[in-house]
Amino acid sequence: MKLIKAEYSGPDSDDDLNFDIEVAYENKSDHDVEWVKSSCLILNKSGIVIGGNQDDETDVYIEPGETETFSVWSPYLKGANFAGDLGNNEIIVDSTFYRTEFHKMGEHSVPESTEKPSLIENGFDIGDMIKVLGTNIFLQPEDEEGEQGIEVKVGIRNVSDVHFEKVELKAELLDKKGNEIEESFDYFATNAFSSRTLTASFWGQKPSRLKSCTIKLSFTIYQPISSATVTGKIKKG
Repeated sequence: MKLIKAEYSGPDSDDDLNFDIEVAYENKSDHDVEWVKSSCLILNKSGIVIGGNQDDETDVYIEPGETETFSVWSPYLKGANFAGDLGNNEIIVDSTFYRTEFHKMGEHSVPESTEKPSLIENGFDIGDMIKVLGTNIFLQPEDEEGEQGIEVKVGIRNVSDVHFEKVELKAELLDKKGNEIEESFDYFATNAFSSRTLTASFWGQKPSRLKSCTIKLSFTIYQPISSATVTGKIKKG
C-alpha cells in the first residue's frame, strides 16, 4: 500500500484543520477485493498521537493484479494540539482488505396471516465455517394507523475459529409485479464459535399493498484476505 496524498488545510477561523488522505493498494491475492476497513493515526513531531479515526469502511472493486486508489477519512483536529508546528507531522494508515461471498436465499411470499409466520427451510453451509439456519418471516398486526410491519429473521452460527468482520442479510420487498417497494439490511461482525440473529424489517406498509408481495433474500459474508500499513509525512495542501 502506498500513500498517494496526505495533506492538511487550515487552520480556519475556528482553529480546525482538515485532512485529505489517499492511498493506493495493489491486489496481489487471487480474489477480488470488494471492501476495505481502515484506521489512521495522526502524530506530532514527537510521535505522540493527536487524533485519528477507526472503522472507516469503503466499497471498492480491485481485481487480482490491479491497483486502485481510495480515500481514508480523518476528523477535524484543532491546530493548537500541534503546538504551532504543523510541518513535521505524520500519519499511519492501517487497512484490511476483504473478499465477499454472495448467496441467494430465494424469493418467498409474505405471510397472509399474522398468526402463521413463514418458516422456510432454506439453510445452507458455507464451507466448514458458517451455518445459515433457515428463515422466519413474520407479519406484524396492524397498528393504530392501520399499517403493518414485516420482520425477517435469519439465524447463523460461526463454527470456525475465523473472525468475520461482516455478515450481511439483504431483504427486498417486491410487489406482485416484481417491482421493489423497499429494501432492508442487517449485519454484524461474527466472532469465532459464536451465533447471530440477523433481522431485516419493513414498517409502515398498507395491508392492501402487501397482498401477493414477496421478499427476495440474499446473504453475504466478508472475509479478510490481506492487510497493509503505510506511514508518511503530512504536508500543507
